Amino acid sequence: MSLIELPAEILLQIFDHVGSSYFRSDLSRLRVCKRWNGLAHIVCFREACITTKMLRRMASSPYAESSLREMEILDLNLEGFGTVRRGTVLDPKDSSWNYVPDQSSLQRRTMELNDDLVHLATIIKQSRKLRTLRIKAIKPSNPVFEIRETYLFPSTLRALLLSTNNLTALELDLYGTRPEPEGHPHHGDDGHVCPMIGALLPTLQRLRLRVRTICADALRPPRDFPGPLPLRVLLVDFVLTEELANEKSRFTARCGGPGRFVRLAQVVRGAVLSRARALLPHTSAPKMVRILTRTISGDEIQGINVLTGKNIKVRKGAEWDDDSEVMMD
Repeated sequence: MSLIELPAEILLQIFDHVGSSYFRSDLSRLRVCKRWNGLAHIVCFREACITTKMLRRMASSPYAESSLREMEILDLNLEGFGTVRRGTVLDPKDSSWNYVPDQSSLQRRTMELNDDLVHLATIIKQSRKLRTLRIKAIKPSNPVFEIRETYLFPSTLRALLLSTNNLTALELDLYGTRPEPEGHPHHGDDGHVCPMIGALLPTLQRLRLRVRTICADALRPPRDFPGPLPLRVLLVDFVLTEELANEKSRFTARCGGPGRFVRLAQVVRGAVLSRARALLPHTSAPKMVRILTRTISGDEIQGINVLTGKNIKVRKGAEWDDDSEVMMD
């Protein structure tokens, strides 16, 4: 019996073992025959990894919507844009997507990025199988360019979070961006992301947040949810500027709409920690609950293991959910 003659369920198991990246790296691997294509297409687009560059192409593609219907895992890897520093001479062959000649181009690209993400959110609504959403926003490091940090609008994040109701895993790694300043047309009550995260808690088994600005609403489930929560892994990793890391700092950051301010870093951590502790009795089988802190320039990660109440330090270079931790006095 040839491979193509195997029952569909066995072929799907084989394709699952090979992985979606195998097909995405060379789409000609989908075109063996009609039966093969139908099954391989399902596996190929179960996991989608989309970059800033890909978003612009997807916006004009007539196949984007149909390709993402079978999506179960969505990874968004986003980068900000930058303008050339004054007096810098660039290589004329450098046509990098993330670098633009002037401020007007910078604003246009930023608006295009957010518009494309909102369009993607409308496609996600039609994907009934999406269970894992990961959004990573980084800040490219290059001494030749001035990088814009405010490239991801809170209202855009809100649209993405509201696009699905069946997530079991949510990871927001937003250390490379920050909310738009007060007065920006995209800023306001509708841009407050934290309650949108809390609204997803009834289905989430895994929640990882690495952010600069947050409030306790992110860990507040809907009042009418009877429980228990399925949450097994909860990791909140505060990424602080040097000013916020300073205990004497009076730096004020915005979290959501009018009247929602995050004042001292210590106050914010305390409120989020209190909410994490309050969630524990309402979770069915918590495995890992940590509130961590790091500075933008530092590699050391310290925090609290909420399950044990112990202060901990995570080893340098470790993943958020690394099991190794050092107890601190």
